[in-house]
Amino acid sequence: MEIRDVTIIGGGPTGLAAAFRAGMHEISARIVETATHLGGQVTALYPEKKIYDVFGLPEILGKDLVRDLIKQGLQFGAEVSLGEAVMAVNYKDDGLMEVITDSRAYPTRAVIIAGGIGLITPRKHDADGCDRLEGKGVYYSVQHLELFRGQKVVIAGGGDSALDWVINLAEVAERVTLVHRSDDFKGHASTVRQVQQLADRGRVGLHISTVVTALHGNSHLEAVTLRNSRGIEHTIEAQALLPMLGFHMNLGPMTQWGLKFEQKNIVVNSRMETNLPGVFAAGDMVTYPGKIKLIATGFAEAAIAVKSAVEHVRPGEKVRVQYSSIAGLPKKKLEVSA
Repeated sequence: MEIRDVTIIGGGPTGLAAAFRAGMHEISARIVETATHLGGQVTALYPEKKIYDVFGLPEILGKDLVRDLIKQGLQFGAEVSLGEAVMAVNYKDDGLMEVITDSRAYPTRAVIIAGGIGLITPRKHDADGCDRLEGKGVYYSVQHLELFRGQKVVIAGGGDSALDWVINLAEVAERVTLVHRSDDFKGHASTVRQVQQLADRGRVGLHISTVVTALHGNSHLEAVTLRNSRGIEHTIEAQALLPMLGFHMNLGPMTQWGLKFEQKNIVVNSRMETNLPGVFAAGDMVTYPGKIKLIATGFAEAAIAVKSAVEHVRPGEKVRVQYSSIAGLPKKKLEVSA
C-alpha cells in the first residue's frame, strides 16, 4: 500500500473538510469510512432535510452539502476506502503508523479521527410485521423524498426527527399521521407548535398516547394497527411507516486503542491532539472545554487537526496557513510515496 501523510478515519463533513485542508497544505491523504458512502450522519440520517447553519449557505439540502464537500475535499486526489471498519492503529519500528481495517493495513505518518458519533444503527420498531416489511414500506430514514409522494405515511416518534419529517412530508404525501406513545414531545417547542397547527388545520393526523402494534400487507405495507392508552385499537391505511425512535451509537474497537475518553468522547487539546502521538481528532466525537457539536465547528477543528498533523509529519518545519484568496489552490494532485 502507498504511504499517506495522513489517514482520515471517517468520511463525513469533518473528514471531507480534513481531506481538503490536507490538499491545501500539500500533504497526501486517505479517507477510510465504515459505511459504503461518504457524508456520515448527513447522508445516513437526513439527506433530504434542509440545513440552515452552515455559514455562507442560507439553506442547503443535506445531500447537496455532501455533494459539494466531496467535490471540494477530493479534488487533490485523496484516496477513499469505503465499507471498511477500522480495528486498530499500530505503531511501527520505522516511525510509521498503520491503520488496520477488517480488510487490510494502511501505512501512514499521521491519523485524524473524524468518526462523528461512531457507528449509527436505528432503533428498530417492535410492532408485529415490522421486520418482515422493512424496505417494503418500513423505512428508518428518508433517502429520497419523492418515494413518499402521494402516499399515506405514518411516522412513529416524538423527537425532532419525527416532528421535522411530519412538516417536510406534509407537502409531499397524500396524508401524514404522527403516532407518539406519550403526550410529551421531545422536540423543539417551535417544531411542536408547527405540527400542532398542521393537525388543527386537518393537514396531518395526530395520535398521542398511542402506539403502532401491528403492520399489515404481503409484498408491501398496506395498513397499520394503532392502540391507545385505554387499550382501544383501530387500523388505518398506510403505504409507508417511518419509525423515528432514535439510534444506537457504538464506538466499536476504538475504545480499545488507548485513547482517553470522557463520556464516550475523545479528549483533545487546543491542537486537536489526542493522548496518542501522531493521532489527532475532530468533529462530534471530540471533547474539550467549551466544545459545541456543529458542522461549522467540525470544519474549524478539521483545519486545526490537519495543521497539527502537518507539523507532526514535517517536524521542525514552520507550517504556514495561507489564505486561499491569496495563494489559490495547489496546481496539481499530490504525489505519494510507495
